[in-house]
Amino acid sequence: MDDGRAYGRPVGISDPELFQTGAGTPSGELLRRYWQPVALSSEATSIPREVRLLSEDLVLYRSLDGTPGLLGPRCCHRGTSLFYGRVEEDCIRCPYHGWAFSADGTCTDQPCEPDRGRNKSSYRQPWYPVQEFGGVIFTYMGPPEKQPDFPRYDIFEDIGHDEEFHVVDHFAFGGPNVAPCNWFQTHENVMDPYHVFILHNAISGPQFDPRLEIWPRIDWQRHEWGVTATQDRELPDGTTLHRITETRLPNIRVVATPTLAYLGKTNNMSWAQPIDDTHTRVFCILRIPKGSPPQGLGTYGPDAKGWFDLTDEEHQTYPGDYETQVGQGPITLHSEERLSSSDRGVSMVRRQYKEQIRIVAAGGDPMGVTFADAAPVELVAGNYVIDGDTDFSVVPIAETLDS
Repeated sequence: MDDGRAYGRPVGISDPELFQTGAGTPSGELLRRYWQPVALSSEATSIPREVRLLSEDLVLYRSLDGTPGLLGPRCCHRGTSLFYGRVEEDCIRCPYHGWAFSADGTCTDQPCEPDRGRNKSSYRQPWYPVQEFGGVIFTYMGPPEKQPDFPRYDIFEDIGHDEEFHVVDHFAFGGPNVAPCNWFQTHENVMDPYHVFILHNAISGPQFDPRLEIWPRIDWQRHEWGVTATQDRELPDGTTLHRITETRLPNIRVVATPTLAYLGKTNNMSWAQPIDDTHTRVFCILRIPKGSPPQGLGTYGPDAKGWFDLTDEEHQTYPGDYETQVGQGPITLHSEERLSSSDRGVSMVRRQYKEQIRIVAAGGDPMGVTFADAAPVELVAGNYVIDGDTDFSVVPIAETLDS
């Protein structure tokens, strides 16, 4: 008789389509069809930096003329690492025999060869194209013939002279920069609004705005670009807080500020960077007034400590997203999960992601990629206040939560 004991239970397994990042894997090929964040703009300097993305090791640098480059680390001549290379005006030079490469991998100089390289145009260092935006460097690592436009987002358009971009790369509310777990189990958390009332309130005490403690009506919807979770909270003044979070293919999450510091459409969006199958970094770009305090670093416990100031026991007492998501293991065991009705949003995200894997495997283009100067993407996430007679689709934004 099975009385639920652990003895004899089968070994848990993980679903490879929900964590693999390597080239040639179904998930890895889907991820490579989108622009992905590599590093902060400030991390590209005249000192080469080793970076890892989608299970590939690369070298990032910025030539003296300001151009960022992202190259394979092994020099195409004799294979030593360009991590030790010398960055010059418009290239990086291999330390071994001096071959120089521009940001697009073109070999521009071979000082040990006749005429400094009569056939240098025949050599190419592996490279990836890069784009800088909002303080973050992005790259496209997929098939050249499928390279999409670099996307634009409406919340970042027409930035004023009194505004600025701010980047937060701490994992989940002020934790470390890199989490030792798979990217997908951090990403799907966005469609799990119920954890807000348990983890961020009942267990760890109020970690967000007190009005988010109010139990909401929750609905999930699938869209042609991703999934949304809508939460409606009846406030004491008779209005309704209409809160929307969204995920966009493949690894974008858009979450309105949990402090309710910004009303209306959100001012930020994040990317879960798939470093490899067991490491994740999160980049969040915010649009804020110049000189305003940066967002993204929370406090824990009654003493309002920062994440790094907590003792081991306090991490147990006041866990946050880092502890619970890393606590699932480097790669969660999907076969041991028991999803229920409150996990509908998580199921929707997984199902949609797998559908796009099939589309790419069949030679198609996945959701959300464009190839011809598309208009800015319109986000929907935000904190909106409506009264009882208001149609949200007509009047989405109110001035304040306080009447």
